[in-house]
Amino acid sequence: MADHNAEQLAPTPGERASTFFKRKDVVNTAIYFVLWTALFVLLGTLFYPKWMPTIMSVEMKSAEKIMIWFTVISAPIAAIVLAVATNAFINGHRGDTPPPDGPAVRTNGPVVAVWTITSTVFALVAIVWGLTEMNGQAVAAAKDAKSAITVEVTGSQWLWTFKYPAQGIETHELNLPVDVPVIFNIRSADVNHSFWPVQLGVKIDANAQTTTVIHTTPTMVGPIDVKCAELCGLYHAYMETNGAVQSQSDFNAWVTAQGGHNA
Repeated sequence: MADHNAEQLAPTPGERASTFFKRKDVVNTAIYFVLWTALFVLLGTLFYPKWMPTIMSVEMKSAEKIMIWFTVISAPIAAIVLAVATNAFINGHRGDTPPPDGPAVRTNGPVVAVWTITSTVFALVAIVWGLTEMNGQAVAAAKDAKSAITVEVTGSQWLWTFKYPAQGIETHELNLPVDVPVIFNIRSADVNHSFWPVQLGVKIDANAQTTTVIHTTPTMVGPIDVKCAELCGLYHAYMETNGAVQSQSDFNAWVTAQGGHNA
C-alpha cells in the first residue's frame, strides 16, 4: 500500500533540465533558433558585403569587416528573440484558453546569469574592437602624415567646397590620387553638416566653431560620391557632389587643368 503521507522530493536540477528540453515548445523554439541564426550568418557573410558601397579605402575595408563580424556575433542574440516570437506566433493562438503566465525572468537565476554574461561579453568585444581599430587608424595616420595630401573641406548650405593648399586649387569636385594618404580638415560655413565620402568609408561632422580632422587612404581607382549625413536644412538631400580616385598621372593632369601646380 502506498504511503500517501510520504514527503515528495523536489526534482533535482538535472531532472528539471531534462523535462524542460523535452517540452515540444522548447524543441520547436530551438529549431527556429538554429534557422534564424543560420539566416543572419548567411546575410552577414554573403549578402551584406554585396549590398555595401564599393570598397575604395583601407577604412572602408575595415567597416566591411566590422559589419560582417558584428552581424555574425549578434546573430544568436537576435535569433533567440525571434525564435521565441516565431513559436508564439505559430502556436500561441491554439486552444480555447491561454496558458498561465510563466515565472518572471527576474526570478529565474540561470536565465538572468546567462543573459547578463552574454551581454557583458558582447559589450566588451565591441569596446575592445572599437578601441583597437581607432588606435590602429591613429597610428597609421601619424605614420603617413608626411606623405599625405591635405584637403580642406568646407560645408555650406548646400554645397561642398574642396581646397588643395599644396596644389593651389579650389573646386566643388573631390579628386584624389590612389594609394596616397589623405588628411581632410573639415569646417562648416554656417550650420552643422556631416562630411561623408561614401566609398572611402569615413564620416565626420563639419562644425562652424572648430575644425574636425579625418584620415583615409584610397586603394582603388574609381568614382566616389560625397554626401551630407547631417540634416542641415531644406535642401539637405541635394547636398552632394562627386569625384574620383585617380592614378597619380591622371590626378596631376586634373590639377593642371584646374590651374594649379603639382606638389
